[in-house]
Amino acid sequence: MVSPTRSPRGTALLQWYAVLGGPVAWFGQLILGYFYTLSLCGPGGPSLGGLHVPVGIYSGLGALVAAGGFLSALALHRATSNGLDDPLGRIRFIADIGLVIGALFLALILYTAGGELALGGCR
Repeated sequence: MVSPTRSPRGTALLQWYAVLGGPVAWFGQLILGYFYTLSLCGPGGPSLGGLHVPVGIYSGLGALVAAGGFLSALALHRATSNGLDDPLGRIRFIADIGLVIGALFLALILYTAGGELALGGCR
C-alpha cells in the first residue's frame, strides 16, 4: 500500500497523485480508445503495422492508475488520523477530495471498459 512520507515534498506529490491520478487515467483511456478505434476501423484499415492491443490492456492500466490515486488518498487520510502534522487541515481535505475523485473515476474507467468490451468490433 502507498504510504505517505515524512517529507513535505513527498506528501505534496501524493496529494497531487490522489487528486489527478483518476482524471488523467480516464482521459488517457478515452484518447487511446478513440485513436486506436479510429486507426483500426478507419477507411484505410489497420495503420498500426498489424499491432493489435486488446482493449483490456489500456483499460486495465487506467484502472490501476486510478486505483493508485485512490489508495494514495486513503493513505493520506489515515496518516492524518494517525498524527501526520496537518495544522490547517489541508492534507486531510485534499485526501478526502482524492477519495471521492478516485472512486468516481475508477468507476468511470470500469464502465467505459465494459462498454468497449460489449461493443467491440468495427461497424
